[in-house]
Amino acid sequence: MPIPHLRNRARFVLPIVFAAWVLTDLRQTACGQSPAGRWRGEWTSQSTGHHGPMRANIRDQHDGTYSARFSGRFFAVIPFTYRVDLVPTGWGGFKAEKQLGPIIGGYRMQTQFGPEAMSGSFQAAKDVGAVNMARVR
Repeated sequence: MPIPHLRNRARFVLPIVFAAWVLTDLRQTACGQSPAGRWRGEWTSQSTGHHGPMRANIRDQHDGTYSARFSGRFFAVIPFTYRVDLVPTGWGGFKAEKQLGPIIGGYRMQTQFGPEAMSGSFQAAKDVGAVNMARVR
């Protein structure tokens, strides 16, 4: 025999649980994919035509931003590495800005993340280019 007060409580709780699930799903869809994880791909300068390998390790900072360490190579032999904070811009987009020193100057990057791919653009000194990476599993 069903207990009446538990049946009434279920009628109240189930719609709340369903609404919370829908709102969580909509938030994940609107905000895009989490960039947390390891990535590998290539950077390409649209200004000079140079390109090279690039990797990223991105971690959630639990405040809506992500800490990213990028590393790669110029001219196939000159290594580089830098850390930036990725700040959400909305709809899956993130931006990063960093001062990289007197020669290179300021660096800006904008990215979009999907489930398995990241694409973005960068500006540094007089250089403009693109970054394309795939999630490493």
